[in-house]
Amino acid sequence: MICIRRGILDNAGQTVTYALQSLGWPEVQDVRIDKMIEFDLEESDWQKAEAIAKSQTNEVMEYYELEEVKC
Repeated sequence: MICIRRGILDNAGQTVTYALQSLGWPEVQDVRIDKMIEFDLEESDWQKAEAIAKSQTNEVMEYYELEEVKC
């Protein structure tokens, strides 16, 4: 998951917040639009996963979190 850092204005999230409020959900507050990237590795390799996540993250504005999901 790649998330916008707190304190950085999320224009898309703000637009969605206003849209949902205008559609009749006034209780909706502080929508954030983040990215989720899902990929498969042949074996569990956290270094490769870190490199992939880092390459897709603008570290000035975003941070990433990795999670292993076993099916």
